[in-house]
Amino acid sequence: MINIAFIRTAFLKPLELGLQKHYGIGLAELGIPAQLLREPMSLIPFNDYLQWLERIEELTNDSAYMIKIATDITFENIGPIGNWYVTCPDLALAFRRINYGVSCLQGGASFHGQQSGKIVKWVYYNNYAHGRAASFDSLKIAILFTQVTRNYMGDDYVPLKVELSGAEIIDPAIQQFFGCPITWQSSATKVWLNLSMLEHGNQRPLPITKPILVSNLQLDDLLNMPQPLDLAKVMFEIINYSRYYGFPTLDFVAEKVGLSRQQLQRRLHDNGWTFTGMTNYILCNIAIKYMLSGMSIDIIATVLGYSNVQSFSKAFKRNRGLTPAQYQQKLLERSLN
Repeated sequence: MINIAFIRTAFLKPLELGLQKHYGIGLAELGIPAQLLREPMSLIPFNDYLQWLERIEELTNDSAYMIKIATDITFENIGPIGNWYVTCPDLALAFRRINYGVSCLQGGASFHGQQSGKIVKWVYYNNYAHGRAASFDSLKIAILFTQVTRNYMGDDYVPLKVELSGAEIIDPAIQQFFGCPITWQSSATKVWLNLSMLEHGNQRPLPITKPILVSNLQLDDLLNMPQPLDLAKVMFEIINYSRYYGFPTLDFVAEKVGLSRQQLQRRLHDNGWTFTGMTNYILCNIAIKYMLSGMSIDIIATVLGYSNVQSFSKAFKRNRGLTPAQYQQKLLERSLN
């Protein structure tokens, strides 16, 4: 079984801003390819994200780095889509919008509310989080939830209680930020709120925002979040992800999905696929998206991991019957009609 969750590069943006501001550390220092960081809708295997969280602890020499950058951990710092989550008239609408909308940014996790009497628990459940990184991931989400409530209820608002997953991180800044009882080793991240907060409006001025304009390509990216057990889509995204590190190889992809190269080959064969055929198909699909964005053929060949334009042209023609230059010219002609 291949069971993998993904998170978008955009969801790392608040982390990147905070680390740069407070520690002078860029995500490139984690070995993340520059092209991946330039594409906010790129999908990252959640396990790689967890490894980066642990690596950040090493680079900062601070187990509480997440709480130290809490002022930057906001939905607004994600970008336009992040602003959309919180531009609601009241907290109840923002609460609902975030719970159903964050699935576009992170797969394999649940964002939802649990009501218990006069208390509502804002819950983040993710069984893909593990190890030391589970603590950092849980703390990040609890900070996000709390920042949203303070957006609507005021900077001094304190949750009733916070439950965090993973091993405890001991630092007084955590208690200082939340200002309420905190427990660790919870099965899920939970921020406890008084239900009356959602039942009543508030006096927060409504932000004046322009409508979010989304192109067809951006909409494709936004809606593209594979379900963890959807083998075809998971393989598409893993191979797409691998090309940021060079031309996709069987060994790289097998390591990411937790199989030996022989096991992966058998799994693909059982579904009528070959690794080479699937890779060429996927890269040609990505190439067309880059063409539609106006990227030149030689740059496309480079970002897809091909050693030269000629290799890219041959592979593309095998899949589409035209060279990349011919296909791009057809796209241009159709756009002028």
